[in-house]
Amino acid sequence: MSSHTLHPDSHTHGLADDCPRCAEHADDPFASLDANNLRMLYDRTLQWMDDAQVPRSQAELEAMRVVEITIYRIEKLQQIGVL
Repeated sequence: MSSHTLHPDSHTHGLADDCPRCAEHADDPFASLDANNLRMLYDRTLQWMDDAQVPRSQAELEAMRVVEITIYRIEKLQQIGVL
């Protein structure tokens, strides 16, 4: 596990670019983000999917894509009655 570089708090500013730890969070936000950050990322992703939000960084965009894919997979599983 990497450590964060100096940057504003991710709880208020999102994942930072050029931070090794934020890049890890972006790759697998479900495994590494705390509950508050994950909830905020989920909410921002839903808004982004509706074109009502823009990512604050490239790292946040990458994390949003992971969440978006997960949302679509969950919807598909619901359609086939698994969930």
